[in-house]
Parts: sequence; C-alpha cells; structure tokens
Amino acid sequence: MPTTLNRTQKRQKETKERIFRMAMELFIKNGFENTTVSDITEAADIGKGTFFTYFPTKEAVFGQLGEMMMETMSVAAEEGMNSKEPIPEILKNTLTASADWHEANKPITQQMIRSDFNAGGYSLNKRRLLELLIKLIHDGQDNGGLSREVNAEDAAIVLAGTYFAVIAYWAITENASLRERLASSIDVILKGLVPRS
Repeated sequence: MPTTLNRTQKRQKETKERIFRMAMELFIKNGFENTTVSDITEAADIGKGTFFTYFPTKEAVFGQLGEMMMETMSVAAEEGMNSKEPIPEILKNTLTASADWHEANKPITQQMIRSDFNAGGYSLNKRRLLELLIKLIHDGQDNGGLSREVNAEDAAIVLAGTYFAVIAYWAITENASLRERLASSIDVILKGLVPRS
C-alpha cells in the first residue's frame, strides 16, 4: 500500500525533483562539466544550502536518476511476479522497464554516461539492481524456470553489466531502439550462444 506523504514531505519531494529537473536541463544545455552548483541553484530558485541538503555534489544528482530507474524496474519485477510470468520474461521486462524514459530523455542519458556517474548514490542503485536480479534468479531457480547450475550472483552481474553496457552503447549511437537493443542483448544471455542439441 502506497505511503501518504505529509505536507513537509511533499514539499521536500517537490524541491528535490525541481533541483533534479533544473540540473538535467542545464547539463543538456551547457554540458555537465560547464554547469556549476550555483547555476543549478539559480535555475531552481533555491539557496546553495538547500541544494546541499538534497545532494552533496552535482554528481550526486545522477543518484536521483538511478533511484527513479530502480523504482521503475522494481515495479516491473513485482508486477511480473504477481502475474506469475516466467522468470526469464520477468528479467527481460525488468531490465527493459527504464528504456522508455531513456529514449524520451536521451540527452540526459548521454550526459550521465559522459560524467562520473559512479558518484552520488549511483553505486548504491547498482547494488540494489544486483540484489533485485539475484532475488529474481533465485526464484527462477527454485521454480525450475532457470538452471540451478548457474551461480545467481554471477548471472546477476552479467545481466546488470549488460544493462549498463547497452545503455552506454546506445547513448552514443543514433536511430536505435534502446528497448529492442536491451531485449535482444538479454535474450543472448538467457538463451546462450551455444546451439542446443
């Protein structure tokens, strides 16, 4: 059941989202390196203290993006589990769930790839993604949908690595569908490269 936010929490959420939006707009317009915290605070009409309440550095703004993507992927995984879809399908849907956002906001994704996006909470979101994938893989192994011979953590690392590598590759290419590229790459992992006899 969703949690209802009180007035203060709503205002804090709105402020954090406004800072994020303004920062992303400036990153796209001026480039990440050419955007300062002062530029962001001026665009968001806040003081520097308010900025630092929500983000310790400008790099940390990308952590908010990671949180948004993790929420989207977690919802996709939960919906798949609730509707009893096969685990390979849940894994694919989970990892492609953020594709629409990235495609609609390609310049932001490109800036994220160009910057040091390992800072500011992004590593925490990577860990959360790995934990989600490990759980899904264990569930698949328990119900027979995935091989028990595979180490779940290793499989999760490969899937997460593929997810990030495909997004990075897509961000520097033109006229490609991220959703299709992710689905195809995940299929390579799920189906394997070796023909079955």
